[in-house]
Amino acid sequence: MRRVVASEEDLVRRHCVGLLRFVRCLGARPELAEDLVQEAFVVAWRKRKQGLPPTALGAFLRRTARFLWLAHRRDTTRSEAAIADCALQLWEREVTDDGDERLAATRACVQQLGGRAAAAIDLAYSRGKSREEIADELGMAENGVKTLLARTRDWLANCIRRNS
Repeated sequence: MRRVVASEEDLVRRHCVGLLRFVRCLGARPELAEDLVQEAFVVAWRKRKQGLPPTALGAFLRRTARFLWLAHRRDTTRSEAAIADCALQLWEREVTDDGDERLAATRACVQQLGGRAAAAIDLAYSRGKSREEIADELGMAENGVKTLLARTRDWLANCIRRNS
């Protein structure tokens, strides 16, 4: 008896929707869910798991996606904790009132921005866009957006210190 092996495209087609739904069920945003699904397939192919029966491959992909999701959450949580620690230290060191003076200084400094810097800050912080989305909207490379945002944040920090 000859075993029929599904093509890689068939395997992806068979498991992609269910795996995407599973990752969304874990709580991943749509764009992150798509990335995690792709990463899960890459892991499966690197480990040569595509020869598994469909139910076993599905289980492997879900376990892999779950692991990738948890790793992402752990890294995000660490970053959020580090940001919270820095914010607390900054607040305790530099804010003497309820933050009104600092907020006014921040608004005044943001008003001084122009061009791409103003657009990038607005897209990143007011609209919550990713660097990739900002790059597309501003016609820049993603690394250029990263550099622009870093330089603009540095300029804003110095401006706020001078004005508060």
